[in-house]
Amino acid sequence: MTRSTRWLLAATFLAGCVSTLAFQVPRARADGPPVRKWEHWCTDVDGVPSATNPQLQKAGEEGWELVVATFRPPVVQSGNSVGGGATYLCFKRPR
Repeated sequence: MTRSTRWLLAATFLAGCVSTLAFQVPRARADGPPVRKWEHWCTDVDGVPSATNPQLQKAGEEGWELVVATFRPPVVQSGNSVGGGATYLCFKRPR
């Protein structure tokens, strides 16, 4: 390694050390912003359109946000419907 190469490496190393001190990136902190807490509410809607369902209207006014809509198929035993056949809705809102 020649003398000029050594000087170049030393100068580059020093420049890197100085720039690190001058342009430091802040470290990540574990005590960052708090994690948002949510409350949840789920309900069955049996054949009532959501535009006219007072329970769902009230939920919207209270800040509930729909996150899941699922259909529960009817349960049939011995040829008789014993339940199900409803739309199951789950909502969330910040605490």
